[in-house]
Amino acid sequence: MPIRDVACQGCPCISLPLYARCDQPFLCVFIVCHVLAGLLLGMALYAWRRDPLLPAAAVAGAVLPDLVDKPLGLLITGSGGFGRIYAHTLLFLFLLLSAGALLWRMHSRRAGTLVLAAAAGVLSHQLLDALWILPVTWYWPLLGPFPLPEEAIAFLTYLLADILQPAEWLFFAASLFIAATLAGMQGSWQRLAPALSLVLAFFAMGVLFSAVAGSPSVITGFSNRGDNAIVALMLLAGAVGVDRAGAWAK
Repeated sequence: MPIRDVACQGCPCISLPLYARCDQPFLCVFIVCHVLAGLLLGMALYAWRRDPLLPAAAVAGAVLPDLVDKPLGLLITGSGGFGRIYAHTLLFLFLLLSAGALLWRMHSRRAGTLVLAAAAGVLSHQLLDALWILPVTWYWPLLGPFPLPEEAIAFLTYLLADILQPAEWLFFAASLFIAATLAGMQGSWQRLAPALSLVLAFFAMGVLFSAVAGSPSVITGFSNRGDNAIVALMLLAGAVGVDRAGAWAK
């Protein structure tokens, strides 16, 4: 997800939620949001091809950029804020797409399809991170080296920025429900789908209102219109996914 710092807009920082305080160098990472995007992609691919490994491949691709770049960036600079490098580039996506196409054509169509599903997950990650606003990173190496972080950010601080996000709790609930449904877990708890879908849609409308009004959202900690719009769309997508998971997984 976007990593904009939340600006203090004339209000005392102490009145803001911990994850949105402007005097803290918190970055909004939304890891589980990427998991949810992968699950939604995987659910659609499963409904198309009926391969049980496709959801796992899509989820793996959706989190792969952070799994590669966050530890690597921490190793290079010692800062949690240098986590958008090689695996967040279009070059990385192109290489993965090429590998999938070659596998599909020359070795195994199933293996190639799984790699292409992972590439679709990587693309979802890059789009959710709004990398078009970071062209130096997205088009690397065409526009020069990766920009270094302006200040060091401790890994624990970076992790807390994610754990304390209310939006992540909503994404986690949706992800858990969809993953369990895709795994074949059936039972009376499936009746929770309409209620969970309604909750997700309700909070999506709240975040969307913040995006339209240009006001900070308590759910996300963002004040930027574009960032809140992305979260709102993902919450709505999660609501649809929860509602349709049972039918698509059959």
